[in-house]
Amino acid sequence: MEAFVWITRLGSFRAAAEKLSITQAAISNRISSLEQDFNTRLFDRDAREIRLTFDGRLLLGYAERMLELSREMSSIGRTGANIAGVVRIGVIETIVHTWLINFLRRVQEMYPGIELQLTSESTRRLHEQLRQGELDLALQTDSVIGDGIRNTPGGSIAMGWVGRAADWPAEMPPVTLAQLARLPIFTMNRGSQPHCALIQLCEAEGVPTPRIHCVSSISAIVRLAQAGFGIAVLPLAPARDAISNGVLRVIPCTSPLTPQRLMVSYSADLTTEAIQLVAKLACEEAALFARNLEPEYGFNAGMAEAAHAENKTDRSQ
Repeated sequence: MEAFVWITRLGSFRAAAEKLSITQAAISNRISSLEQDFNTRLFDRDAREIRLTFDGRLLLGYAERMLELSREMSSIGRTGANIAGVVRIGVIETIVHTWLINFLRRVQEMYPGIELQLTSESTRRLHEQLRQGELDLALQTDSVIGDGIRNTPGGSIAMGWVGRAADWPAEMPPVTLAQLARLPIFTMNRGSQPHCALIQLCEAEGVPTPRIHCVSSISAIVRLAQAGFGIAVLPLAPARDAISNGVLRVIPCTSPLTPQRLMVSYSADLTTEAIQLVAKLACEEAALFARNLEPEYGFNAGMAEAAHAENKTDRSQ
């Protein structure tokens, strides 16, 4: 049943074999046995894809319910100390520089038997890895569309313009987008929320697209801005140390940038409790960070409460 469910979710025998750490031949044998037990074919196969048959679609609902019941039964009488498993987590740079450490510390304290495998990638890459079954949990900026994937909003962080403090007076009137667009601008990867927010703002204001340098590392962007190579568009919370120390200054602009949303997306794996527990802690830590974030860095009570409410709704499902 487990092999059957993962084939339907990941779309191939090969991906399911990798997920379950067995050979593709073993996966094929399990499906053959299942088809013999029910005296029916479960998949239509061709060179490019596999599709569930009518009987396969009927069986899938039962299989998912059986695995969920099995997981619930196995959790009876268990405490955090004796829950074990491996959870593969992917995060974006913004979270690395904000609430990741507190989140990892909570997981370690509450579930010492859970092993975490961590990687940092762009949102686009994390979406691919989660859909392909290479990750169990993605902490990033947008909902992931895919079978068996759940999404919970994690609040928002203000985005802004920052530059070297020596180049921008402390008490200065707001400047226009057109004025800022004449300068070299650093921001995150092409297609990221900061990059898209900048492009969309220029289009909305009728300002020609400026010269944009895309950099994958927030730390590198901060250092480039500190050195005076240009100004930066980025989420403000990861740069708050440099801002509060007076090295960087937030540049007031007459055209505000859209805040960066955060999203907790995870596989609704019916076979392991560890993923669900770690995802729950991630949702809680994201909401806690949003509630405690200083107003100038993007505290948004509505987003924090929405994240909390959706988290409750998600768990009830």
